[in-house]
Amino acid sequence: MESKGRLREQGFVLCSCVIWVLLFQSAGGAAQTESEQWLASHNRYRSLHQSTSLQWSDTLAESARAYALTCPRGHSSSGYGENIAWATYVQKPENVVGRWYGEEPEYDYERPGFSSGIGHFTQIVWKATTEVGCACRSDCSDGYSDVCVCHYNPPGNYRNRFAENVLPPHAK
Repeated sequence: MESKGRLREQGFVLCSCVIWVLLFQSAGGAAQTESEQWLASHNRYRSLHQSTSLQWSDTLAESARAYALTCPRGHSSSGYGENIAWATYVQKPENVVGRWYGEEPEYDYERPGFSSGIGHFTQIVWKATTEVGCACRSDCSDGYSDVCVCHYNPPGNYRNRFAENVLPPHAK
């Protein structure tokens, strides 16, 4: 009888621990909103380059949304900095920003400036940029079904300003 009592007691403790862990994860690990995902993804990379964290802008998000709804094939004339990603599948913020940041190895810190294939990366880490807003559309036709647009303020990628705005990573 004593061993059955211990088993019940141990089972109760185990069961209680599992319930506590599940409750804790639910409360503390709540899913991020899409805007929080965009921010976290951008700011993770910005921190590597001594750039301050971006703030979410509803104005920029609305501008990005309005442009994404057109299923664009090129850049807008919004006046904001802009990154666009196209895909044949529904994209997640961390994957999109990760693809853009993937241009970083091509950037020449010894000769700072713009070159083809690095503009997404440099806009992400552009030190003078303070705000971002992003949006996606997932039902486009004509090749790419999914398009994500991020707008940045102030915009980056200004000639003769790369050295002070695109700093080498301090740690990866």
